[in-house]
Amino acid sequence: MIKPRSFVVTLTTLTALAFAPVFATLVSAPAAAAKRKPATTKAKAGRTKKVDRRADAFNTLKSGLKSANFHTRGMAYVGIAYNKKDKEVKALLKDGTQDPQWVVRAGVAQAYMHLKDSAWKQLVRDGLMRATLDPREVLPVLDVLKDSEAVAAVIAVIADKEHERQNQIVDGMLARNQDRLGLFVVTALKSKDALVNAAGVRMLKQLTPVMHGRHLAFIAAKLGKDSGVIAMLVAVANKAETTSEWGYLKSLKPDKKDVALQQSLAMARARYGDRTVGSAVLAIAAAMKGDAQIQALEAYKKIASKSDVASLKKLLDGEPDKRLIFSVYEILALVGDRSMSGEAQKLANGTNVDLRPTGVYYLGRVGGAGQLRAMHTYLKDALPEVRLASARVLAWIASPVSVQPIRETLDYEKDREIRKALIFALASIKHKDAVQALMFYTREPDMEMRRRVVRALAESGEKEARQGLQTALRDRSKEVRVEAVRGFLMSDKANSVRVWNRSLGWLPRGTLIAFTAEFKETFESFLELALFSKRVEMREEALEALALLPKNQPALLRKVLQSTDDDDLRVRVLNRLVKLEGKKAGTEIKSLALSSSARVRVAAIRHMGLLLKDKEARELLERFLDEPNQAVRVAAALTYVGG
Repeated sequence: MIKPRSFVVTLTTLTALAFAPVFATLVSAPAAAAKRKPATTKAKAGRTKKVDRRADAFNTLKSGLKSANFHTRGMAYVGIAYNKKDKEVKALLKDGTQDPQWVVRAGVAQAYMHLKDSAWKQLVRDGLMRATLDPREVLPVLDVLKDSEAVAAVIAVIADKEHERQNQIVDGMLARNQDRLGLFVVTALKSKDALVNAAGVRMLKQLTPVMHGRHLAFIAAKLGKDSGVIAMLVAVANKAETTSEWGYLKSLKPDKKDVALQQSLAMARARYGDRTVGSAVLAIAAAMKGDAQIQALEAYKKIASKSDVASLKKLLDGEPDKRLIFSVYEILALVGDRSMSGEAQKLANGTNVDLRPTGVYYLGRVGGAGQLRAMHTYLKDALPEVRLASARVLAWIASPVSVQPIRETLDYEKDREIRKALIFALASIKHKDAVQALMFYTREPDMEMRRRVVRALAESGEKEARQGLQTALRDRSKEVRVEAVRGFLMSDKANSVRVWNRSLGWLPRGTLIAFTAEFKETFESFLELALFSKRVEMREEALEALALLPKNQPALLRKVLQSTDDDDLRVRVLNRLVKLEGKKAGTEIKSLALSSSARVRVAAIRHMGLLLKDKEARELLERFLDEPNQAVRVAAALTYVGG
């Protein structure tokens, strides 16, 4: 009798034996086929199949479309546009155009740009027109375009009459101060569209030589024959301080038939000390009458030459008025011509009160220190014009002997112009006594007087001046406070850093660039402090100002990168360094890509596109594709696929 257990074993064995030929056939068939035709997909023993990292990157980008982080979603939309094989891309991008966050729609717009799909224009248009968005948030999306394309896109929006955001768009572009600003102005001014042309005019009128010198030079080179543009560029030069950059004026070539425009240009150049226009300005003065003639002589005064003495004297022919006589005598005195001393003595001692100031001024200028006692006496003259002339002479002589007489005169002088001239005279005297006297006038009602006083205190270098500078730091006028800050930078090293750090919260735009142009390399440490300011505008201007120190710029940027933990500052400095050096900043890019902050890592990873031929950088990117942080993964994926 067969037991049950034995039966089971026997049945199993029999079944196996029965199906053995079938299994053998199934197993041997592929083997036989392999002998007939070599396999192309079979991996060798002990090796793993190579992972398709590009496919992984696109999968990461697709998953990033659902991220809760706006910037991550924006990057993901940019990245999916690089997958030409994906038929869903256009549908996904269309969905992205409805995203409520502009940062995301900006990514969609850049994706359309990569696909050369004009749908991006509508997104940019809507963004710039939307009242809830600052144009400075929208305009960066155009940075990936060529300058000409970006300018054309902005102009197309400005030309749209369905909105009233033209001024805000122009002001937003001006605030960003990109290199393409000059091209925008040129293109807008050439446009026949009224809105676009008005936008160009608005921007041009807001340009200043300190902040926008390169744009003014570009505009002058491109539109230097346009009479309207020339007039506006001359106006820009006339509003600026004479220490500003004015070389762009040399590129302007008005029509020879437009005499008035030629004259205004010549006088503007004379204002900045361009001696090549001396004869032209003097000819203008000779052809003019009244106020225009006096203005021309005022411009000529800065470039006056002894070679023009004969031509100047001809202006006195006929019956010139007192203002013309004074101007001619003043210029003759400035160039050191003593030939009119006899006539000037008669005027000073004569009964014609209108001409007495001319004689007093001329004698004081050509007599110099020998006329000091007489000038002190004239400060008490009953005629205001004489007192004014003597004060101006004392400012030129600038003798410490004059401090006490000037101080006494200021105690009772009420005339505003004379007080101004007296304070300017006191400020011109480089002596300890003058500095002590100036301390009493840091609270003058006139802002220009206070500013001149503070500038004199700043330039004196005297310890006694510091109390006056401290008072000026609390002045209601920013211009006066700027002069006080400049004074501490120049003469008080012990307190300059403290004052500088306090001033970074209110310094007006353009101050950093002006100070850098003035102090050069000695200002580097203060620029470094400005980079650490909490004001974004101050950080951006500090980066612009660094361009004036081309030799020091890379080293300082690297120093800041090493010494700061501020994410925003790290990103801005890295962007500047990469713009400046490109692949040479590879060490900093890779280092920050491994830092602890996600924001900094994302910024650095996006710059790794410059290093794709670097084996180490490529390996890092592949490693970042597996990071736990989604923003880092998406940034790495976008860079990996070429975005």
